[in-house]
Amino acid sequence: MSDRAFQLLGLFSLEQPVWTVEQIAPQLGVAVSSAYRLIGRLAKAGLVDAVTPGRYALGPAIIQLDRQIQLTDPLVHAARPVMDYLIGFAPEGSTILLCRAFRDSVLCVHQVASGPQAPVSYERGRPRPLFRGATSKAILAFMPRRVLKRLYGTRAREIQAAGLGGTWKEFLAKLRIWRVAGHVLANSEVDRGRFGIAAPVLGEDRKAIGSLSFVLDVHKADERTVNRLAPMVISAAREIERAMQESAKLKVQVEPKSKIKSKVKSTRKTTRSKSKN
Repeated sequence: MSDRAFQLLGLFSLEQPVWTVEQIAPQLGVAVSSAYRLIGRLAKAGLVDAVTPGRYALGPAIIQLDRQIQLTDPLVHAARPVMDYLIGFAPEGSTILLCRAFRDSVLCVHQVASGPQAPVSYERGRPRPLFRGATSKAILAFMPRRVLKRLYGTRAREIQAAGLGGTWKEFLAKLRIWRVAGHVLANSEVDRGRFGIAAPVLGEDRKAIGSLSFVLDVHKADERTVNRLAPMVISAAREIERAMQESAKLKVQVEPKSKIKSKVKSTRKTTRSKSKN
């Protein structure tokens, strides 16, 4: 798929879910004929679909891919049983979120809720701010230094407005506090009346793959409850990491074993053939 095709897919949003070819062409800086060809390729793949003649929206292949991610994503697969167990320790009306970085934002990829409550804005697939909320900050704190440097270079005002430091050194110092603590707390930074307790989910390079977080009603987030849940979310994040590593090792081992069996069968056939001769 060409860069132009990716750019075209990126045009579809909640604010403008439907586009015409005549609208697409100037956005991509291409002729209308070229925009038609791009639309045709994406439509053939099911990534876009005509809702009415000449008007296009995202296609059914997106839904199929989303289902495949839910069923096969290693992070979600490892986290789901941990989250189902963990929610039993949260106060009624809480949510547990599993999120990961996406571009310069954070996306929820799975959540588990307990009891009636107002929905959290970290809905599955909805981009949320990178510099606000415990869920996002737990990822931010463990991003590679080069990524942090780029973010500070382009979004220093946002970082300062979020209270994360007025200089590069202050920004790094703030992130270091969270890395040492192993978790982040935040009160009503994204959703008013909600208190977040989040820990990073790290890869083997100790950089953030995503984050796991409790989201509580702020009135239930007393000091005793927070002190009880913070080590639990850290421990749960480590369990997800272990599950992912074990799963990866098993997959690596499967292929060599299959090759060995194939070689054994081949050797047996050769031996039998020689014995007959």
